[in-house]
Amino acid sequence: MTAEPEHTELRTRTIAHLHPEVCDDTFIVVEHVYEPDGVDTCHCGDPTHDPGMVGLVIAHGEEATSVMLLAEEALVLANRLTRAATLVLESMEDVPDIEREAARFTHKEAPAD
Repeated sequence: MTAEPEHTELRTRTIAHLHPEVCDDTFIVVEHVYEPDGVDTCHCGDPTHDPGMVGLVIAHGEEATSVMLLAEEALVLANRLTRAATLVLESMEDVPDIEREAARFTHKEAPAD
C-alpha cells in the first residue's frame, strides 16, 4: 500500500469558445481549470481551496495545442492581445487629411462690422 494521494478529476468552466472567421477548422477555448473544494491540493492532509489556473486551447484541424497559465500570465497575455487588437483597429481608421486640418485651425474669420 502506498501513501500516494488519491487522484481527483480537474474541473473546468469554459469562459470562451471562439471560431475565428479566417479559418473554418480552427477554434480557441479559454477555461478556468481547478480542483474541487475540499481536495488536499498541498498533500498536507488539510482540504484546501484551489483557485485554479487558466487553460488555453488552440486547435486547427486535427492538431491542438494547450497550455495552463497562472492568473498573472493570463493577464499579461490578455493585455498584449488587447494592445495588438487596438493597433489593428487604429490602422483601419482613415488617415487624417493634414491639409484640411491645418486649414481649419489657421482659418481666420473676417472682423464683424
